[in-house]
Amino acid sequence: MSENNSPLIDLDIIQPCYNPLPDWEQSVLLHFNDVVKLLPSVTINLIIVNDGSTKNIDAQAIKFLTERITNFQYITYEPNKGKGNALRTGINASKGRVQIYTDIDFPYELIHIKEFYDLLLNDADIVSGVRKKNYYQTLSPQRWLASKMSQILNRLFLRLPFNDTQSGLKGINRKGRMIFLRTTIERYLADTEFLALAAKTRKLKLVPHEVSLRDGIILSKMSFKTFMREFRNFITVYSIVFKRKA
Repeated sequence: MSENNSPLIDLDIIQPCYNPLPDWEQSVLLHFNDVVKLLPSVTINLIIVNDGSTKNIDAQAIKFLTERITNFQYITYEPNKGKGNALRTGINASKGRVQIYTDIDFPYELIHIKEFYDLLLNDADIVSGVRKKNYYQTLSPQRWLASKMSQILNRLFLRLPFNDTQSGLKGINRKGRMIFLRTTIERYLADTEFLALAAKTRKLKLVPHEVSLRDGIILSKMSFKTFMREFRNFITVYSIVFKRKA
């Protein structure tokens, strides 16, 4: 396993992970290798952060990836703390020139990772995935409502240059990294807090980029309990962002 102390790492791909599907490591390797093919001259480090999983992650799965990926970091902790915490942990451990984070199943078309990388090398400080309209046709009623409510709240209260903050695919350079590490939300809305803080600074080049799901991706349902928790987190984000100096 690489400790990623080399200055030669061009790109860190960071993936938070919680109770992944069986055989997840096979899927990760397949898609990671496809990304390597898209960026053949780029040295890529994969960072997986196990956010207190209770199933489907074991030593054999990690050994499988360690033996097959030259630059690979595995970080684990207990108990589960949430996606925001996992992302900060992975970003804090990263050493590459730029970072891109995405979910453990690589849910978006892999070509977007190359597109994000190219944008980061061309003066973008943060690249944020904006989901195409057909994405919303794949959602359960609960997720559709949560997504639309999030966009309405973002537009009305956070003064963002775009309203879709929750795509789960984002790229950052050194400046963007510094902003993300200032976030405090533990769960999903860390993305929203990050973009709101970035927009407030007015010193960063924040680039939205349309993204599409890969074929066959099925999104999980969102419970009412989760919906209400994230609504409370939005209130916290608003309080944090507008009380904090840029």
